Amino acid sequence: MKSKKGFTLIEMIVVIAIIGILGAILVPTWSYFIMKGNVRTQNDYSKVIFNAAQTEATRMKFSERATGDNYMSNGDFYFYWDGSTGYACDEDGNTIGADAAKDEAFAKAINRVFNSADSNVYKVYIKNYKVESVASSRYENDKAVGSYPVSQDRRSDDYVKDFDMGDINL
Repeated sequence: MKSKKGFTLIEMIVVIAIIGILGAILVPTWSYFIMKGNVRTQNDYSKVIFNAAQTEATRMKFSERATGDNYMSNGDFYFYWDGSTGYACDEDGNTIGADAAKDEAFAKAINRVFNSADSNVYKVYIKNYKVESVASSRYENDKAVGSYPVSQDRRSDDYVKDFDMGDINL
């Protein structure tokens, strides 16, 4: 009797089917953990931005009192950084035409502390010189949005620009 080495066609099909089933189970799980990791990273970034923005808002409070400027003194104030420039905006991220020099100074002060600003976008909500909340993501149309002081734990339904800052207020 001849002994042949190798696998039969049936054995190969069974192995391929098992690999396919394992792949179908593992790929969504890996995607979930990668997304969770991205959101956690953005939560951490949001905390850094929050602290830097609060420091600058406090500094501007005393500066504006001394000079009589009113960059942030109008009550609610939103600031959006798009990865290259920052500007004062309304709740939906639309420019409100504040002082461009002050926008740049505010962005520089935050980005001196937050060294990943060139590869992230963020939105800061300030009310009466107190930072209420921050939302951030890797790019403008990313659904992995992190926030602070209330951290996100899942993928967002909104992008950072449209993120409802009221959901993360304390």
